[in-house]
Amino acid sequence: MKIRFILLISFISWQSVSSAQSFTYTARETESIHDSLKKSRWDIGGSLSKYSFRYMSEFFPTAMIQKSNQPYLFRSQIKNSLNDIKLKSGSTTISLDDYLKKLHIAGFIVINKGAIAFEKYYSMLPEDQHTLQSVTKVITSTLITSLVNEKKIDLTQSIDRYIPELKGTDWQGISVKDILNMKSGMDIRSIDFETGPFTNPQHKNYQLESALGILPKADNTPSSVYSFIAAMKKDTIPGLEAAYSNINTFVLGWLAEKITGQKYCDMVTERIWNPMGASSNAYTCLSDQGIAWPHGGISATLRDLARFGMMFTKSEINAKKEKLISFAQLKEIFDAKPINNPFGPLKWAYQWDMANDGVMMKAGFGGQALHINPEKEIVIAYFNYIDKGWDMSLISDAALSEIMKVVSAD
Repeated sequence: MKIRFILLISFISWQSVSSAQSFTYTARETESIHDSLKKSRWDIGGSLSKYSFRYMSEFFPTAMIQKSNQPYLFRSQIKNSLNDIKLKSGSTTISLDDYLKKLHIAGFIVINKGAIAFEKYYSMLPEDQHTLQSVTKVITSTLITSLVNEKKIDLTQSIDRYIPELKGTDWQGISVKDILNMKSGMDIRSIDFETGPFTNPQHKNYQLESALGILPKADNTPSSVYSFIAAMKKDTIPGLEAAYSNINTFVLGWLAEKITGQKYCDMVTERIWNPMGASSNAYTCLSDQGIAWPHGGISATLRDLARFGMMFTKSEINAKKEKLISFAQLKEIFDAKPINNPFGPLKWAYQWDMANDGVMMKAGFGGQALHINPEKEIVIAYFNYIDKGWDMSLISDAALSEIMKVVSAD
């Protein structure tokens, strides 16, 4: 699973603002980082990605997602007992704070019934718009559920009913639901790192992301991402076992834009950021042709990611009258059967990675994650950055279970 680049990079140093436990950069340091990234890639890992994940707008065109005129104001009910948690680290036990530092978590927040129970920033500021990476996927899927709940999309219908450009292609006859649940059969090897989804220009994912400007251009980079999608051929029969693919999510974004006639950023503003009471603007990265990345392009503050997570809690689903997500759709996510794989009970139902034991979870490249217990109304969100070896530094299930146990205890 490890992919390593052999590239010459500059040694980067920065200064710490100790009182906030956050990093700031001088103009010279910023220039040096940009120079190093020009010689490599924004996702090279280590100290360079620590910077790029925090400042994606310095590397790509962006479109703004507007904050709400009536932001939701978190109450503060800090759970001091979280500081007493002891977690295993090898043969020793360490505090939650030391555990998060060891994983180089950038920012971490726990929400309990609409109140902040724990919030710490280690290598970012609270106002920073940090990349969500693939956590963006469940924002895109929520656009789709909102359109389904307005009866503007029928999940049983073929995708070419809504996107005429896909008529007469291998996409014809594939249901919207199969695409939503990663069962389109169009790209079943994206999580097989041996095939090079991020390094091999022949790979379908590489071609998608190079067309969007995410990955370096190659000789065969499509001039039109839409024509590339339309010309794709099936790998297998649709509706079979789920296989993770950025291409599925891109088609969902395309679908939402077709149905509404709006740009992706405006849909997120209107349907999600405004209703959830976002206190800060977010943004989505764009291609040089102004095409959004609906599979991994959003950058937002940690508190606003937590606000998004709250939309999946029981009280908020009721308060929003099941407009964004319904209880029936939530049940589908939890009831979906996990696929056979060595990485855990992955599902990808409605684009969510897991939904087991009352908790649903979505992770993103580099260690971004969102965990939600809809019944107990607990939301845990955090940001991270990718290691040089592209290892995912995610918080363990045991640690999350302990955190949720302490938070839910009265």
